[in-house]
Amino acid sequence: MKAYTIEEIKSIVRPSLGNEVPLELFRILRIIGMRNLLGESSGAALYMMGKYVGSILDVSNEEEIKDVIKSLRIGIPQIEKKDESHYIVKLYECITCAGFPYTGEMFCDMESGILAGLFEKITGKKAKSTQTKSWSVGYNYCEFDIILY
Repeated sequence: MKAYTIEEIKSIVRPSLGNEVPLELFRILRIIGMRNLLGESSGAALYMMGKYVGSILDVSNEEEIKDVIKSLRIGIPQIEKKDESHYIVKLYECITCAGFPYTGEMFCDMESGILAGLFEKITGKKAKSTQTKSWSVGYNYCEFDIILY
């Protein structure tokens, strides 16, 4: 299987429709499609996919992490550094769940993985990201606890 580059992915020729798709379509594919296809394993698969994606994005510091997350329209990040091995990231307007009704479950596994991959890239350490808050459990943002080891 061929590995595609980000440059190849950026090559878009849609003179009438442009390079954006409705968020509704993304959520249909991400929430309904992936969960239907992978069932209970969808969270782990999306986390690992996100971690890989984060690792190939072009970042070298926290400011660039914020820039890439915002430019890809994943959300609006706010990064708080607790210490050398612990970060808290709040993600406003999260692509997966902002505006979602209360469900009692958190499912922003892809975003959590992307953050872990990005922090691994800028620190050179392993990272584990855990979602601790979500729109779908009553907050108006998502929050991720990132531990470096």
